[in-house]
Amino acid sequence: MPLADMEIIIKSPVAIAVGITIGLILTSDGAEVVLHKVPPLTIEQTAGYPQNLARYHLGAQLEMTPKSQPSTDLQISPDSNNAAEAALLCDDPTVGYALPTGQTTLLVSFPKIENVGSISFLNSGAKGEVTVATSSAKLPGESPQWQTALREQLSLAPIQAAIGPSESKYVRVSFNVTEPGRIYGFGIYSSARVSDFVTPRPRTLALQDRSDSFALIAYNLTDLHAKARALYVSSGSELKSAHNMIDGQTTSTYAFSAVDGSPTTVVDLGRVSNLRRLSAVYSPAAGTVDFYVLQVLPGLAPSEEAQKTVPTGTGVSTPSPLPGSLQLDDASFAALKPVGSVKDDSGRGRASVDFPATSGRYVMVRWTPAAAQGNSFSIAEFSAFSGPADQNTILAANTRVEESEGADGKTMLDGKTMLEGKTMLDAKESPGEGPQSPAEGPPPTLPQPPPFTFVPVLVPISP
Repeated sequence: MPLADMEIIIKSPVAIAVGITIGLILTSDGAEVVLHKVPPLTIEQTAGYPQNLARYHLGAQLEMTPKSQPSTDLQISPDSNNAAEAALLCDDPTVGYALPTGQTTLLVSFPKIENVGSISFLNSGAKGEVTVATSSAKLPGESPQWQTALREQLSLAPIQAAIGPSESKYVRVSFNVTEPGRIYGFGIYSSARVSDFVTPRPRTLALQDRSDSFALIAYNLTDLHAKARALYVSSGSELKSAHNMIDGQTTSTYAFSAVDGSPTTVVDLGRVSNLRRLSAVYSPAAGTVDFYVLQVLPGLAPSEEAQKTVPTGTGVSTPSPLPGSLQLDDASFAALKPVGSVKDDSGRGRASVDFPATSGRYVMVRWTPAAAQGNSFSIAEFSAFSGPADQNTILAANTRVEESEGADGKTMLDGKTMLEGKTMLDAKESPGEGPQSPAEGPPPTLPQPPPFTFVPVLVPISP
């Protein structure tokens, strides 16, 4: 059963299989890339997409023992209350946190008690043990009332484990590290619920005392729990799982076909946004990652683009006449200018680009391998970010502003929505100084004056 107001596409398995096979043949020849439409998200699928509660914009807080040093992946202001928040509680999965040798304890707290379900993160090089405990109240570290939910050895494989369901406000993650390393894509997830898609949680972020770099990675616009949707992919046997690329879980991936010579995906943000950073986490392999920000879909005829339906602002897609596939040849890609490219010679499996503010509704990532691949290429997470406040072009709220659906159907702004400066009053439009109207209201109405009547007076004339 599809989610309300979402597009319904019915295709037979045979038709889907044939379409993918044709696209792969064209792609392997390097002459053309065929992008296939991703089926809409259904209610049944939402159970596999819990929301990450360990996010600064959702009100999560972090206490760390011992105190951390600023992350080397991103320049963080030394005045920040806790520099590690940018690495552990931000939305960018390519920003890692260094785990030193010895004992490190992370205490993550939520604004209210949540039904916590699981924890996950990527480990790069660290060896040792991780222990997770939960509590509904803040307890001393040695208190026996902590409920141990997980004890596991760190390995090169991603850590993904159930720690609930558990009604918890505090989650304590303790690392006992024998060899240092880094962790990426840290997440503590609630038990999945449909309401997270229909009515997104309010976002909040205080930008004061934070660096511009921190603000840059604060809001991920490719959020599956809001308006963003995976729209097209170049290949894959399970098109419906393409939403794994934008679900906020670096441990879930979308695999392209092994014979796809140029894996490509397009994500619809749901509305036009000003972007300044794109990032991706993918399977480690040498190659080049090209990032694009697009106003219109590539390979779409102007008449088809004009017929597109604009989202209603409810956070889910609306029906649109978008074609089931898009064909992109070399000329199509030549006409598209990437906002940035990353040459990953070492096969790190992570790439990000920063660029001047660029407006667009669609973001696209294209992977070009350095050599023929024997295995399939996969993307774990693809993220897009709007930048910090710019004095000349945009204004961003530095206090809590919530996004909600009003009774009149209008969408209220949240912290990630930028307001253009030209919408503010210019100085010449400001009211001048001087006497103001009385606060108690207008004066009482006076009766109308009587009509004027001219009566001539005769004055006697003297002799």
